[in-house]
Amino acid sequence: MKKFLAFVFVGLLVCSGAWAANVTITATASQVLSVATGSTTWSVTLDNTGTALVSPVDSLTVKSSKHAYTVTFSSSDAGQLKMTSGTDSYYIPYLIKVDTTGWSSGVTTNNLSDYVQLATGKTIVFSARTPVAGKSFPISFKINEYADYYEDGPYTATLTIGISAN
Repeated sequence: MKKFLAFVFVGLLVCSGAWAANVTITATASQVLSVATGSTTWSVTLDNTGTALVSPVDSLTVKSSKHAYTVTFSSSDAGQLKMTSGTDSYYIPYLIKVDTTGWSSGVTTNNLSDYVQLATGKTIVFSARTPVAGKSFPISFKINEYADYYEDGPYTATLTIGISAN
């Protein structure tokens, strides 16, 4: 009887493999790579007194599923606000700063850590994925003090913020 029970037990063990199945699971994660600001228009008032204007204007929110990516800031008119009146054009140079100190572990290089004029594109190089909600960084705007009045009227510039995977 012991031999019979041992034979049945070994048979069950050998046959139990017949009820097993292997399943391969695959998943593809979607790429997320985006930048946004809180507002599409920044309005500042220059009182034309010659004193510097420094103003926090917005926040930059970055979202990325990549661990290596670059955010690039570029400006129309080489980092100057422009007003055209008849055949004349007038310019006010401005500077931008993006404070990434709150996430220093995720930032490799920040060429906008101090106020810079966007005469050429400036970059922030990131080295870590963001949380799903993204990472937000304060943006500040500055016009240095000046000795001569600016021509009065409305000045504009277009700031372009792009993101690309490294």
